[in-house]
Amino acid sequence: MTLADVARAAGVHPATVSRILNRAPDLSIRPETRERVERIAAEQGYRPNAMARGLRLSSAGALGLLVPSLRNPVYAHIIRGAFRRAWEDGLVVLLVEDGGGAETVQAYERLVRERRIDGLLVASARPGSPLLEPGELPTVFLNRRHPGSGQSVSMREEDAGALAARHLLELGHTQLAHLAGPADLDTAQRRTLGFTQAAQAGGATVAIVHAEFDETGGFAAMRSLLEAAPTGVFVSNLNQAVGALAGARAAGRRVPDDVSLVTYDDDPVGEYLDPPLTAVRMPLAELGAAAVECILARMRGGSRGDVVVQTAPELVRRASTAELDRKGAT
Repeated sequence: MTLADVARAAGVHPATVSRILNRAPDLSIRPETRERVERIAAEQGYRPNAMARGLRLSSAGALGLLVPSLRNPVYAHIIRGAFRRAWEDGLVVLLVEDGGGAETVQAYERLVRERRIDGLLVASARPGSPLLEPGELPTVFLNRRHPGSGQSVSMREEDAGALAARHLLELGHTQLAHLAGPADLDTAQRRTLGFTQAAQAGGATVAIVHAEFDETGGFAAMRSLLEAAPTGVFVSNLNQAVGALAGARAAGRRVPDDVSLVTYDDDPVGEYLDPPLTAVRMPLAELGAAAVECILARMRGGSRGDVVVQTAPELVRRASTAELDRKGAT
């Protein structure tokens, strides 16, 4: 099936078909004609030649997305949201795991310098990263706030931390702890700020230990936090929470009988852990889609400025948190 075949079936010129399917911004055409061409192209399985389209439009037809860890299950939701929104505009998403080393710089150069992508979504930059410097392509910082850039897309993480604190306070816990993320990451900082402010406003004390966003970090930090004898713990990341559960078991502490645990990030896997994890659910797919909206605006010469996804965090209560009086504490 060729473009000429579609044009013949639709009763229009091939150039018209090309401009409709390539979404030419200056095309003025009757809606019924556009609908007829798109319907016939879909029914007959027409697929444009991507290489020819790219040469014609000076476009690679792709966005790059750098994520800090493919082992973090929540990034699957962010990636899915970004992919679906990009696909609506005829773009694909190229995914790169950013380990922070020379390989990341090489991947960046291959994607950007060789014009393999039209825009870059960065979900992995830490303070001092060269990715924070102005680049050659439109760039949006996803799940990061880069002050002064006007191109950051983030969520209401302070509210998520406050929601976790209020949940533990409502269960009667006033001796709390926070297994925080890396101290230099703005995402972790906002979760910590929201949790500690709400906890202290409720009369609670808060012990804090920072750790990397992985199971090993969560395990060691939980063992350290338990020395302060908290009755409730808020964990900053799902991978950390898996390690924290193991750390509590290794220390002979039962969840939730001895210590309640709530984690930032929700994922179906949380339902099948022992015990199932109470979690703060965030609008991750919406975050990914919003980031693509912003990069599309920048690619078209505009800007949406910094964006905070306004969907509120949601508490998903499972068996890892319990009322204090169930624990026999005094």
